[in-house]
Amino acid sequence: MESLTEQIWDVIIAGTSLSQSLLALALSKCDLKVLHVDQNDYYGGVDAGLSLDEAQRWVERQTTRTDRTHALSFSIVKAEDSSALQQSRAYTISLEPQIIYAKSRILPTLVSSQLHTQLEFQAVGSFFVYANDELQKIPSNREDVFADDVLSVRDKRRLMGLLRYVVEEQDQDEGVSMQDQPSTLQARLQSQFKLPDHLIAPVQALSLSTRASNDTAFDVAMARLKRHLTSMGYFGPGLAAVMAKYGGNSEIAQVACRAGAVGGFVYLLGHGIKSVVPLHEDSSFEVELSDGTIVRSKHLVGMTDDLPVEILSTPNSGQPRRDDQTVAHSISVVSSPLKPLFALASDSSNVPAVAIILVDDGDLTQSPIYLQVHSEETGECPFDQSIIHASTLHQGGSSQPRLETAVKKIISTANSNENATILWQMNYVRQEAKSRDVSNSTTLGDSDSNIIIFPERPHDLTLEDTILDDVKSAWEKILGSRSTEYDFLRFEERRDTEEED
Repeated sequence: MESLTEQIWDVIIAGTSLSQSLLALALSKCDLKVLHVDQNDYYGGVDAGLSLDEAQRWVERQTTRTDRTHALSFSIVKAEDSSALQQSRAYTISLEPQIIYAKSRILPTLVSSQLHTQLEFQAVGSFFVYANDELQKIPSNREDVFADDVLSVRDKRRLMGLLRYVVEEQDQDEGVSMQDQPSTLQARLQSQFKLPDHLIAPVQALSLSTRASNDTAFDVAMARLKRHLTSMGYFGPGLAAVMAKYGGNSEIAQVACRAGAVGGFVYLLGHGIKSVVPLHEDSSFEVELSDGTIVRSKHLVGMTDDLPVEILSTPNSGQPRRDDQTVAHSISVVSSPLKPLFALASDSSNVPAVAIILVDDGDLTQSPIYLQVHSEETGECPFDQSIIHASTLHQGGSSQPRLETAVKKIISTANSNENATILWQMNYVRQEAKSRDVSNSTTLGDSDSNIIIFPERPHDLTLEDTILDDVKSAWEKILGSRSTEYDFLRFEERRDTEEED
């Protein structure tokens, strides 16, 4: 192989998070020389799926890093009796587990790029609200509302009015002045649809809004709710979304990187970028890798954690304005399959592998707690176990105790094993980007710089289409006028190239 230092690379991509991996895939048919590096010794970056041992090392690195301020607190706790905990590689701890709705642009893109042929998707099943010490399945369409034997006739009528508005009438409001209407989800549900407080949490849960209902924009919540409702049933009765097996986003990122390698790109794990020096005569860069190797490139792409701190504030670097929020996370390996959460919607539906729970503690001003429960069907844990991902916006010292209480309540309510325990748990609090309005696409700035910095994705339970907008914007910046020669993330069907006997 030609030495890394003996050629000028068209692009150096730093990091293998989903954005960078999809960009590499998009560039793989454009006849470019691409060097793809990652400071970690595993694929996935912020989307990584880690073994238990890798998660331990990840925590140790986060707590000792001095070049970033995102990390606030990290810890891993094992049960005193962890005999049921199997070997490290039997588990996949996803750092960014996100579901993908049927009515998104991401799934068709995975198909057009042929990535779907190397991925296995698992169904996301029911959405629940835990309130008043009870776990209640949320009706997700009109049929569910009619069939619900808990809702009163009045509540059903009000919910039907909301569903009709979301699916049929919402678009008619466009262009109509709404200045006299409240703009938050809670206020609008109360004033326009007359929903009582106990029905606000289920609506919020289906929108997957991470902010308190009195701090969630009504139009954004309705757009997300419409996506949920119109996706419902696409993959079978009661099913609206999927997640890639064996690690979700991390699996997609790895498959995209493998496709890039097949396209002739060079991949180096365990090699970060130490420094970058602009070469003004031809707008290229001299890049020093963490092992001291010096390489040269026309373009440099990465996320903030993958690039040297000094270039993030460089004029015209294209660095998007950072607007942080603090998020508390908890990931728990549970010694129970929690089977009541994964009941079949019908005899003909797929077996669900993921359940979503909003824990309603009765305070609509508090940021909601979401639990994303992964069953053994995800391939992320051994048989008869499950993994619970819990998160909420950090609001002082109460956030982690709230998560701990929520996880224990769900285990107590939904387990099929009276002796179910938490075998292993990782808790952490870190600063993350704030949510972006899903109705607006994003750009990477108007800079002419050849350094392209991806915006950090906000904390979210669903993978938003904005990631495709970011990747396409970077792809167009790199290719320039040549971008018209190619179809973005569209490939011919790949065939087995191995010689047959």
